[in-house]
Amino acid sequence: MSYINYSDTRGYYPSENLQNLFEKTVLTPFRESLPEEANEYERDINWEYKRRLREDVLERGSTDFDQNYRSEHAGNYTPEQKVLLYCATYMPMHLYSAYHFYSNHLRHLTEYRNIVFIDFGCGPLTSGIAFWAATAQGNITYIGVEKSEYMLNKAREILKHGPDGSSGPFFNKARSCMNYEDLSGLLDGIEKGNPSDTLILFNFSYVLASLTFQGEINALINVFLDIVEAILDSKIAMVYQNIRGNDENWKKLKESVMCSFPGINFIAQNDMKPMHVIYERLMERTVNSNLHVSCDYFCFQRS
Repeated sequence: MSYINYSDTRGYYPSENLQNLFEKTVLTPFRESLPEEANEYERDINWEYKRRLREDVLERGSTDFDQNYRSEHAGNYTPEQKVLLYCATYMPMHLYSAYHFYSNHLRHLTEYRNIVFIDFGCGPLTSGIAFWAATAQGNITYIGVEKSEYMLNKAREILKHGPDGSSGPFFNKARSCMNYEDLSGLLDGIEKGNPSDTLILFNFSYVLASLTFQGEINALINVFLDIVEAILDSKIAMVYQNIRGNDENWKKLKESVMCSFPGINFIAQNDMKPMHVIYERLMERTVNSNLHVSCDYFCFQRS
């Protein structure tokens, strides 16, 4: 039975087990902690109210989730409440678009015997769930990179809950770090298997948007190039998706890899292209048919 369902009328929507995960880890605590906001989401008639939450409180997902939010006109929110608000607002969009990308365009990357999935800006494990659902294979080492401790706490909660709440976590081998400078040490400390049958996949989903990226892209590039150089004997994939029109940081990162390692062998490449995804919103249960995403990937190793 599929973990994520699809129909022509609803687009992507949750299975019973996925809906139960949403209920336990997002919807119930959201309703208990933010009853007014939950009511507005479920009524789904006050678009200006929801726009204010997205833009003022969440800053379109780029807010510092470890800080309180205080405003005379927008209200007060704790870090835990901001994480719940983010999950209710953005988690379905990111989950279903990632699943669509993995299952429809990256199937050939899911067939390796060993996969190390490195998730930049992992949020509440959204891409991790999508990749797990698309691959249906267990030998995955998951590493989540997330700067917010409160967001990482939510990711750990969801990881532990697992697919159905009783059969164990999504990934038996999972680690996390709050700073991409620590990633090299994490990679050194894990069992990666034989390079010939191991894929190391770097996932950049909704994290490099040029308008909201909180960081110095050149610093990230420098660290990333050092990491890639150390693992070139393995097959490496870089996977990207974001709202269309926010792709400059990804282009810089991709170009830097290509220019820094001119002798690498490109196993698979894809030019940037648009992707249209239809999905069911989490609390409103209405269909969003207007999600247009840029997606890109390439896979390479030492020649």
